[in-house]
Amino acid sequence: MTSQHMPIMEPFTTEEQPSTAHTPKRILLVNIDSKIPNLALMKLSAYHKMLGDEVGFNVTDPDKVYASIIFKHNKHKIDGLRFYYPRAEIDIGGSGYDLHKCLDPEIESMQPDYSIYPECDYYLGFTSRGCIRHCSFCIVPTKEGRFNVVRHISEICHGENFNKCVLMDNNILADKKHFFETADWLIDHKISIDFNQGLDARLFDQDVVNKLAELKAFRTWRIAFDSLDYEEDVLRAAHMMEGVGISLNHDVMCYVYCDSDDDVDDAVNRCRILKDVGVTAYSMLNIDVPRTPRMQKLKDWTRPWTFWSCDYSECDRHVRHEKSKCKVKECAEASQ
Repeated sequence: MTSQHMPIMEPFTTEEQPSTAHTPKRILLVNIDSKIPNLALMKLSAYHKMLGDEVGFNVTDPDKVYASIIFKHNKHKIDGLRFYYPRAEIDIGGSGYDLHKCLDPEIESMQPDYSIYPECDYYLGFTSRGCIRHCSFCIVPTKEGRFNVVRHISEICHGENFNKCVLMDNNILADKKHFFETADWLIDHKISIDFNQGLDARLFDQDVVNKLAELKAFRTWRIAFDSLDYEEDVLRAAHMMEGVGISLNHDVMCYVYCDSDDDVDDAVNRCRILKDVGVTAYSMLNIDVPRTPRMQKLKDWTRPWTFWSCDYSECDRHVRHEKSKCKVKECAEASQ
């Protein structure tokens, strides 16, 4: 997608190879900052379990530690690993640590170990990597390069009894043929979908929105409005989705990127444009710059309950009022 809104689970390497003489090891997985199941750790777990190793997030006295960092501002959080596990081999990966570090091909091709995330009730993976865009704020061109299809959806959706799938493709609409093949397979197998990196509104056409109407989404459809340069594309995409029966109020959300305090007024303008047509805006702030009061106000305003209750100009008063109501409710409950 044009902006990377949701975090992407990445990369580690290992020099270990399956061997009949393999001595079982204790493998500790450390998920520093991912808010969704970490695909790389899931594949590493599957690989080491195949070797007969003990693997998990709570393994004590490990022989090897894999740590994943998605956001580079959390890089300091790994400093203690070598102190806590002085005898263990430490392998650190993830987009926040090294954009060029990847899983070994054998591990990358493995089916994830879903058992390490018992709450995960959906298939997870990529059918494509890379992107055709070159947004200044996006790491994907550096990390993954040009758009390319890497696997068929059937290679992701198997081995578990799930009826949902989360695809983390950065811009699946870059190859319409691949998108339609993927969508048709999901429809035929009655699997609902979440394209969690969003869909590129600039690539929407009538065939695409007709297919979206056939698909079952278990979360909202997401697009991005990162620049006023493609306001027309975003509004056209919203109009087309509404035309095939997709509810803009309930079933569509639009990411709005804000690079810095200088970008707040522009971001607010984009949010208001979305509000006028009935689409919920969700602001994405640049995490690599200090968050100013105006940026925080934008973030507070684009929480759904606030976004639809007031304008950005009224947000401070509205948020104070809501916090006051919550405090009164807490006091009332505490006195009962």
